Amino acid sequence: MAYIRLKSCNMSKVKLLKTALFLILTGSVSSLYGQITGFGRIKWDREKIAPGLLWKSSHTLLNDSVPQNINVLRVKLKKRKIAISYDPLKNTKVSMHVSGTDAIAAVNGGFFDMRNGGSVTYLKTAGRIVDKDTAKKWSRNSNINGAVMITSGDRVFIDRAMPNSWYDAHTEFEDVLLTGPLMVKGRNKVSLPATSLTINKHPRTAIGIRNHRRIILLTLDGRTGEAFGMTIDELADLMKLLRCRDAVNLDGGGSTTMWIRGKPFNGIVNMPCDNRKFDHEGERPLSDVLVIR
Repeated sequence: MAYIRLKSCNMSKVKLLKTALFLILTGSVSSLYGQITGFGRIKWDREKIAPGLLWKSSHTLLNDSVPQNINVLRVKLKKRKIAISYDPLKNTKVSMHVSGTDAIAAVNGGFFDMRNGGSVTYLKTAGRIVDKDTAKKWSRNSNINGAVMITSGDRVFIDRAMPNSWYDAHTEFEDVLLTGPLMVKGRNKVSLPATSLTINKHPRTAIGIRNHRRIILLTLDGRTGEAFGMTIDELADLMKLLRCRDAVNLDGGGSTTMWIRGKPFNGIVNMPCDNRKFDHEGERPLSDVLVIR
C-alpha cells in the first residue's frame, strides 16, 4: 500500500484529491473495457493453426449473464496473405468458396444481393473491379461508411469510404471492399446514427487492424438462446479490447461464418444462424469472402 504525505492540507483538499484519483482510475477502466461488463473475464481457448495464424474462441457470459459465442483469428501478414474471393456467377457458401484452394482460414465478406448474387457495394479483387453496384451508397451518415483496402496481400488499411473513382485511381490497392459501419478509427469509437443495424443485437463479422500487417478477424454468433449477438457499440468495445487501432463491421446476421481448414463440420467453427439453430450447419450462400493463405 502506498501512502501520500500531505502538508498543510485541510480535509476538503484531501476529499478533492481522493475524488480526482477515483475519476482517473475509473476513467482508465472504462476506456479499456468500454460499456460491456465482463470483458476482463473472457477465457479464451487458443490454437495455433499455422505460422502467423492463431485461433481464439470463447463461449462465455457477458452483459449480466448474456451468452456470447466468439471466434477470433489473429493474423500476422509477414507470414500469411489475405485476399478477397468472389464468385461472379452465383452466391456460394464460405466452405465452397475455399474448396480446392490453398486457403487455410476465411470469414464472410461484404453485403450482397441475396436474390441475384453479387456485391451491393464497390468491390475489387486481384486488381480487377468486379462490382460497382451502388444500391448501398456510402456517406458519412450511412452504415456503409468504411473500406477495407489490401495491397499485394500483405498490408491492410481500414478507413472511411471514398467515392468509387478514388479506388479506381489508386491501383496500389489490389483488393477493396466497401462495407460498414466503420466502428473504430485511431483507437476511438466512431459516432454512428441509431439504426436497426447499429442498436439491435445481431450476429456480427468484423475485421480490425493492430497495425497494417497484424489483423483481427472476428465472428460473433447470435439469434439463439445460446448466443445473443451484440450492438455495433458493444462490438466496437470488443474490437478495442482486442487492441484494434481501426475496425469495421462486415456483413453479419445469417451471413456470419468462420471457416478453418481441417476442422470438423466441413471447417465451420462458428454457429451460423441461417438455419435458426445453434449448430455448424447454418451456412448461407454469399458473394465474397475474406481468405487467409
